[in-house]
Parts: sequence; structure tokens; C-alpha cells
Amino acid sequence: MQKYYEIKTNKGTLRGYFHQPDIDKYPVCLIFHGFTGSHLGTKFSYVTISRLLEEKGIGSVRLDFLGTGDSDLLFKEMTFKDELESGEIILKEVSSLPQVSDIYLLGHSMGGAVASELAKVYPHDIQKMCLWAPALNLSDALEYLKGHVVEAPTYNHGGFETSNAFVEDIISRDFYKDLDTYKNSLMIIHGTKDTTVPYNISEKYLKGYYHPDFHPILDATHNYDDLDHINEVINLTIEFLSKK
Repeated sequence: MQKYYEIKTNKGTLRGYFHQPDIDKYPVCLIFHGFTGSHLGTKFSYVTISRLLEEKGIGSVRLDFLGTGDSDLLFKEMTFKDELESGEIILKEVSSLPQVSDIYLLGHSMGGAVASELAKVYPHDIQKMCLWAPALNLSDALEYLKGHVVEAPTYNHGGFETSNAFVEDIISRDFYKDLDTYKNSLMIIHGTKDTTVPYNISEKYLKGYYHPDFHPILDATHNYDDLDHINEVINLTIEFLSKK
């Protein structure tokens, strides 16, 4: 059953959907979208995945982060810190529900970085984690904005107004640090023609994570802009999350 779902934070309300299997107890996958993404996912993939997981007795929660989609705040008002804190609130609230047996995480791009950082803090509370092209290169990717605009309160990032506070927060972080804190089941999927999170950074993060199951998608872009590619990503994800 797909139900509207919202969670309060100290900065505003997160809104989206909770997919609930018709059984007494089940694991729930928390889905974290990427920068400029939404609870729908690239090619509506989060909707597809949530419905397929429900058929297999697995719930899912897919919410827009603050400043995105239907959730509170403007895009320029959000920071990575806000997203990480929101992820923590989602984790705690969903974990406390009596029908929830286990917690899984799925994150794409910056959502993958949020999931990865959250797993460092709660390594024993997350039983499975699936990352699509985790944007652990964010600090380097956004550093260029500082060189192009001096003392700007906001930046024009491809039509999205992005705050200097967001950029400063990102470039102060080392996303590669302590990756091996999380030691439960981990699968990473990365397209070999990804230019947003360049495929070659996988060499770096694969050395940091503890025994990751890695799946390169040949010729795939960051958002899997080919039907065969997105279908492969969805199938791998469902297989991983539903495996006993």
C-alpha cells in the first residue's frame, strides 16, 4: 500500500510516500535522492523500485529533502548538513515503528553521500546499503564555484540557486574518511561513462569501503539515460535488497 507520508524536522516538513507491504513485520528501505533530484528518482526509478519491493514484502520510504520538491524551504536554503540531519531523523522515526524489522538505505549521487555518512554514525542499525554513483567527489566538484564568484551569497548552478553556505559545508568535508566503519552488506553501482561523478573515482572509494559488491554499468551515464541501463540498475537493486 502506497501512503502519503511526512516527517517533521526542526527546519520544516519532509514529504513523500511510504510503501507498506500487507504483512505484520518487514524491512524498510530509506531512499535518498541526489542533488536537484526528488522522491521520484531518475526515470521514476524510485517509484518502480518501491512498488517492486512491496511485492517482495519490503517497505520503502521516499521523501523529498528540505528545499526540494514538496518538502519545506527553498532550494537555496538547504545544506548538506540539513540533508544529513534529515536522514538521521528519518532513520530514527522509521526504525521506531513496531512493524519495521530492519533498515536498508538506497542513495543516488549526493543521496549516496548522505547514506554513506549516515552509515558511519549508525553502522549497526543499517543492515543493507545500496549506492548508485555515490558523490564522494562533492568537495572537489563544488570547489570550482569558489573560484568563479567572489563572496557570492548564492550561485547559479545550472538554473538552481545554490547557497554559499551549502558550498562551504560541502568543501569542508572529507567523504572518503572512515568509509570502512560500515561493515554490513553493501552494493555499489556506477556507470562507466558517468561525468558527474567520474567513474575513475570508484578506484578510490572501493579501497575505503569494507567488502563492497561493485557493479560497473558499461557505457552508462550518471542518471542512467538508456532504458537498458536503468533497467539493469533497478534489477540489481531489487535482487540485492530482497536477497535473504
